[in-house]
Amino acid sequence: MTPEEFRGVLLSCELRQIDAAWLCGVHPRQVRAWVNGEYPVPQYASLLLSAYAEGHLSPKWLASRIKVPPP
Repeated sequence: MTPEEFRGVLLSCELRQIDAAWLCGVHPRQVRAWVNGEYPVPQYASLLLSAYAEGHLSPKWLASRIKVPPP
């Protein structure tokens, strides 16, 4: 996933960078680096956010699997 595609998924899902960081289990600075093209978007993040964008994963299901509350 390119940085442009990643930004597009965030926009289409109405996710902030901090939300994506929480979902992917990384620091928000890491997501910012992906968005800015400083580092490639990891495959796990691409798959997770693509599945979320396509409706295969619901916010409720994700929240039930992640033990740490969102920031």
